[in-house]
Amino acid sequence: MSTYQQSDLIDELVKIFPEFHDQWEKDNEDEAFPCASLHGVYQSLLPFLTKLQPTQKQWQRLADHLSAAVEAGGDRENAADTCVLEHLHQVKLNRILRPLLSKEARLHVRR
Repeated sequence: MSTYQQSDLIDELVKIFPEFHDQWEKDNEDEAFPCASLHGVYQSLLPFLTKLQPTQKQWQRLADHLSAAVEAGGDRENAADTCVLEHLHQVKLNRILRPLLSKEARLHVRR
């Protein structure tokens, strides 16, 4: 059984948002001990999303990614939930992403 690593998450997100690679690097360039968690990646992703104007295809791919994370359970679910899904309303992305998420993932989104 393979473990889902931070590098796997970054690779998946960069496939959706190529610009995220530079943001991730910038967010971690001055860190003596860079964060190695999935949570750290999502904490970098959420403010990044608020500055973009993604295409509908990118929104759908992100929703599919988040839905898959919820379905995977464990740390993947927890990181996607606590760092993105629970905060969509605060960054005013809930109306865009919520309808695109799986039924299970939508349960984590506050209105």
